[in-house]
Amino acid sequence: MIIGKTAAGEDIEAFDLSSDSLKVRITNYGARLLSVEHGSVDCLYGPKTAEELLADTCYCGAICGRVANRIAGGSFELGGKTYPLVTNNGPNCLHGGNIGFDSRLWTVDVVTEDSIVLTLTSPDGEEGFPGTLELRATYLLDGNRLILTMEAETDSHTILNLTNHAYWNLCGEGTVDNHELCVKASAYTPMVANIPTGRIEPVVGTPYDLNTPAFLGERYALLGAGYDDNYALSTAPVLEDVAVLTASGRSLTIMTDAPGLQVYTGDYLPLPRGGVALEAQSFPDSPRHPHFPTIELYPGEGYSRSILWMLS
Repeated sequence: MIIGKTAAGEDIEAFDLSSDSLKVRITNYGARLLSVEHGSVDCLYGPKTAEELLADTCYCGAICGRVANRIAGGSFELGGKTYPLVTNNGPNCLHGGNIGFDSRLWTVDVVTEDSIVLTLTSPDGEEGFPGTLELRATYLLDGNRLILTMEAETDSHTILNLTNHAYWNLCGEGTVDNHELCVKASAYTPMVANIPTGRIEPVVGTPYDLNTPAFLGERYALLGAGYDDNYALSTAPVLEDVAVLTASGRSLTIMTDAPGLQVYTGDYLPLPRGGVALEAQSFPDSPRHPHFPTIELYPGEGYSRSILWMLS
């Protein structure tokens, strides 16, 4: 159904998927998750109407790219050439620039009761990135599981790091201070001004150790701020459990084949800490740190990343 129009007069549409456990609404605007209903609770924080979507600056529910997170200084080197990028976060390029995949209208190719396939073409030079990309995002409901598969192909050497930027609130209201979070990671990438220093350090003995579940509100009090940090996950490119979020008798388990998980407790949302983003992705600023997992993509390789959310 059409829920509104862009400034250019293009239709913003919403599509409903359902299983015996979940009801999910997805829009072609940014290939975004608008709602994930489990029982009587919508577990997603964020815009619900077209007007709210167009005003959103927090990437709620969106697929972010070309490169999720930050590229410091708004440029990167690839194949001996420097590529200047659009900067939209001080001197940095954040989530692909001013016109990232989050604010593009995706084409809806297939819709069924429990799945949707969306596609997008990102032309060579968009926001400064090289190569034409053909992208495909598939959302699939399987009982109490929602699975997102993001695929891409390029016609020339480029970089790519996709994620979904959903903010979760398992209570459906209030803040996430009463949510317990477990992240199964032994290391993280320390940051200065949201940019990795390049080090990969153990979490043990630090407030970043979430291997034992911790209440986000208690950690906020301990840190004096919320989380906006990248965790280093297993290097094996297989789908595995990486995080569990719980509150009010409800549990969200996240599985992914991504090498990193950005935990952002939403300090700058309209309702501060109204949701927590658990962004399965590659490490921030990867092009500037050769020892980080690579995000380079070559013609003929193909790109695939999966995120699975399970509510119980």
